[in-house]
Amino acid sequence: MDRRTFIQELKLPIMATCAICLGSCAKDDITTPGGGNTGGNNTGGNTTNSFKVDLTKELQAVGSFIFNDKIIVVRLATGSVPSSFVALQRACTHQGTDVNWNASKNEFICPNHGARFNTSGQNIGGQSTSALPVYAISISGTTLSVG
Repeated sequence: MDRRTFIQELKLPIMATCAICLGSCAKDDITTPGGGNTGGNNTGGNTTNSFKVDLTKELQAVGSFIFNDKIIVVRLATGSVPSSFVALQRACTHQGTDVNWNASKNEFICPNHGARFNTSGQNIGGQSTSALPVYAISISGTTLSVG
């Protein structure tokens, strides 16, 4: 068998192996806002920097999140006090891609270039060099207010 025929015969198995290897490189434990088992929900077409959340229906479990077009709110701890939650800008400060919440690592990750932010919004890795803005949270009864 000559070299050309040999390479032609191996082309398909090599491509299949590469596809399998690249598929195994996918990032795990990243929850895209609005899905997964963490209870993330979109609050609808709300595009303002303020909104309200009914805590009897949303954000009941630690690690759950909710978002609108501009802000993502995550429940970090039990209890209905403002310090049990965090509200951050969704858009990464690098190029504006919406960040994803990684509950197992307690951090936000930008899927575009891998920028990582802690729950205070501080950049802890990746291409972004500035923090995500944090929004004020208040709670009255069972209603959480952002902004």
